[in-house]
Amino acid sequence: MSHSVPGTASPQRRLYGTDEPQPAVRSLRAGPLNVELQHDRLRHIRCGPHELWHALAFVLRDPDWGTPDPVIHRLDLDDGDDRFEVRIAATVHLPGQAMLDCGVHIIGSASGAISLDAWAKPRADLRVNRLGLCLLHPLTACGRAVEVEHVDGRRSHGHFPTLIPPWPPFTLVRALRHEWADGCWALARLEGDVFETEDQRHNADASFKTYSRSNLAHRPYTLHAGEVLRQRAELSVDAASLQRQRGSTSRRSDPAPPVSVKVTGERRNWPSVGVELMAEDLAEPVRRARNAALLVRLEPGHLHWAWQAGQPVPGAALRSSMDAASARLRVDVDLHGVGDVPQALSGLASALAASGVEPESLALFPPTPAAIGAARRGFPQARVGSGTPHFFVQLSRLDFLGPVDFASFTTASVVHGADDDEVMLGLGSLAHMVRTWRARHPSVPLRVGPSAIGARTSPLGALDPGDGVHRRALSRHDPRHAGQFAAAWALGHLAALAGAGVDAVTLLALSGPAGLCDDTPTQPQRRASFELLARLGRPTHVRCVDVSDGSKIAALAVQQGSQLRLLLGNLTARPAAVTVDGPDRVVVGCARLDAQAPGPPAWQDEEPGARDAQGWRLTLAPYGISEIRWGPDA
Repeated sequence: MSHSVPGTASPQRRLYGTDEPQPAVRSLRAGPLNVELQHDRLRHIRCGPHELWHALAFVLRDPDWGTPDPVIHRLDLDDGDDRFEVRIAATVHLPGQAMLDCGVHIIGSASGAISLDAWAKPRADLRVNRLGLCLLHPLTACGRAVEVEHVDGRRSHGHFPTLIPPWPPFTLVRALRHEWADGCWALARLEGDVFETEDQRHNADASFKTYSRSNLAHRPYTLHAGEVLRQRAELSVDAASLQRQRGSTSRRSDPAPPVSVKVTGERRNWPSVGVELMAEDLAEPVRRARNAALLVRLEPGHLHWAWQAGQPVPGAALRSSMDAASARLRVDVDLHGVGDVPQALSGLASALAASGVEPESLALFPPTPAAIGAARRGFPQARVGSGTPHFFVQLSRLDFLGPVDFASFTTASVVHGADDDEVMLGLGSLAHMVRTWRARHPSVPLRVGPSAIGARTSPLGALDPGDGVHRRALSRHDPRHAGQFAAAWALGHLAALAGAGVDAVTLLALSGPAGLCDDTPTQPQRRASFELLARLGRPTHVRCVDVSDGSKIAALAVQQGSQLRLLLGNLTARPAAVTVDGPDRVVVGCARLDAQAPGPPAWQDEEPGARDAQGWRLTLAPYGISEIRWGPDA
């Protein structure tokens, strides 16, 4: 793969690592409802400032749970003042299979009702995991009342969950009527299949998803050639709710106020923040030499290495990497399919000891009594953990955890989709995962990672390798790892998990598709995410921060000795105004890291913003990061 010179890359590539454009967004209106149309789906269906539904689409999931985008060959839009009508005709191509013709007809009326009729017809037999309507409720629905109408006519009453349930909270669904503001209700009715609702926070998404086909049904299954599938969704708002919200649904939108950030006095220990070492980093002498210099600069809290039983153990390379980083080693052990687990772990212990490597911790996958016992015998000084190499949903549904010192899982931000704003909004699910885990296992510390925007592995089937150019759901090589976007994402990821109080976070790999650096053998290009983590170093504490709008701004306050540093990240593609209420003393330094600066990614010193009664005022560039430093005696 060729690598562009940083100084000559386009602004788009400096931000996203690719010149691929995102689909255009059209703003539509259905009476009191504001709606966005992007590609073939509706997004952000709002009444005034309230988001009632997060998205509505007709979605196909292939046998490996990939989500191929339809190719639109006709889009007709009739957009009136208070109403709209959209007709879309498209095709979907599944690799190795036939084409699927499909389309949607969407009507938004002046009364505030929206209908979506969808159809699909395969040209030949197709194997799929799902094909049907997908309705998302936003994360603001947490704890809100909901009435469920089931397919047999029964009605049940409850709430959208606050903690993440292991299994779908609502099944056999025909309609969902939910409270979206105090005393305000909206109804979603779905026809054409049996639907159920799952909590997508499980997979680092910020929504509740109602979908078909049900998890109770067999899959994958066959769509037969020529057979037409039809489904319908109807969305509406209670008339009394519109009366309550009268005056907040005006077309005129005042400028959004600055996001307010306040550093509080409460603090907790900083988690160990580490980086993953890939097999290529340890196998090639040229890369080992270049990586040593990178690790000295990076100062990770730990190194994270995954080993599958039967593979060689690069003990000397691990030892030299640990020495360069002055860091401890975490080892993930994949024992799937291993006949003699104690022998495999004993062999690993001997191979590491021969090079003077003593891991700080081991995580065993899967966790069995035999594996935990053998690990404690072979590595008596190490902390032994278990969990899953996959996502929180797999940890949440784990049958056996065992007597372990910690639990572990990882995240990917593109499990269900790859839109820029959805990737960033998904960061809001991380603290929910930690709170859910603590409620169930209060005495078991939590470690998260290795995590990235793209997926390292998939528990669902073959993983799309990606091409480093296109944003793809459930793919490994996401282009945004190479851009400023990844640095803002990484800051948001760390802010959420450090603020929630996890023990350790492994974030990205040193190199490779999800790397802090590119794959240039001798003089690698350090990416913006590298410069962010290198800037953090190893603080001792993290301070609590209140943020008025965490969907726009990530804030991380860290303390090293007497110095306090606040890092702010813009999670959006637009400039963001921020006011900071920090310590009442002199700012000793400010810096920024953003794609607007010329040359390779690097921190640029800058003057502090103005200060008024609300605090320091500054504006962050799209996906930009700013740092404010205060002197002693915070």
